Amino acid sequence: MFKFVAYASLFFLVISSFSDRISPLIFPYVTYFGLAFPFIFAFNILFFFFWLIIKKWKQAFVTLTVFILCKEAICTYFPIHNKAKNIPEGCIHVSTYNLMNFGCCTKHPDSILQYVANQNSDIICFQEFRLGNKQLTLSAVRNTLRATPYFFLLPCRVAVFSKYPILSTKNIPFGSRYNGALIAELNINGRKVTLINCHLESNKILDSEKIDYYDLIQTLNVRKLGAFTYMMFHKLTPAFKIRAMQSSIIAEIIRESKNPYTIICGDFNDTPISFTYRKIKGDLEDSFVESGCGMGISFNANYFLFRIDYIFHSKNMRSYNAMVGKGEDSDHYPVQTYLQFIN
Repeated sequence: MFKFVAYASLFFLVISSFSDRISPLIFPYVTYFGLAFPFIFAFNILFFFFWLIIKKWKQAFVTLTVFILCKEAICTYFPIHNKAKNIPEGCIHVSTYNLMNFGCCTKHPDSILQYVANQNSDIICFQEFRLGNKQLTLSAVRNTLRATPYFFLLPCRVAVFSKYPILSTKNIPFGSRYNGALIAELNINGRKVTLINCHLESNKILDSEKIDYYDLIQTLNVRKLGAFTYMMFHKLTPAFKIRAMQSSIIAEIIRESKNPYTIICGDFNDTPISFTYRKIKGDLEDSFVESGCGMGISFNANYFLFRIDYIFHSKNMRSYNAMVGKGEDSDHYPVQTYLQFIN
């Protein structure tokens, strides 16, 4: 029985690792295996060390073989890189940050912007960029971010601020009331760069439901687990399908871009083992996988801990010191990296 559980867990690890190849539009339920990847992998790590301790070499070898088979997914979810001591000259600093509508209009909404301004980024992409607070007008935002004078925004959705001229902009139609995306062409020291800033379909999990999840983790109440699982399935499954369609739109725009350099920033609302992630990434590089370290958790609310915010770039650029910042006024953390043009 014990051996059966171990081999079953390996089977589920393989399913989880390759679940991102299947569109939620075809079979949405396999997407949940990708969502559970870190837990399934951790479970198999425990088995691997258990086999080593009791000297069951055959089982340990089989487990290691499966790990090698799933290497791409493991390295994508848990990259390990040392921090570069010296950043090459000519690099640009890129940040992406879901503002949660400026911390849901906290008493000091400017604190979020001041944090961003202190990072001295060359390009800043915002999601959930909603103005309206008397303390937070567009002129106030521009004043705080005056080091990045070029900007474009889709009201209440996404915004881009840049030190470099923005040559053109365009809304990417999603047909969504709250989410959105834009494409901009930047002139970075004579290089034309395609920049896409996107906020893909939200899961629409209410604050009260996040609290229910927090209480469930704290109390391990089995009776509440069934009702909560049922609710989550009905929330997540439609969102998976919508993001599959949105990611296909963005992937097509990337494919049709004639500029040699591409940068994609945004809140995908999906983990690194997902159809959305794989579809948008395509032949691009994930800056955090290339130069980050650890899980890179960018969303943190009531034990919902996931990496769902990304900076992708074309292969003719190189990432240095990708990291997740420590902003405290949003349910997201900012993601930052240095990008170098290599040809």
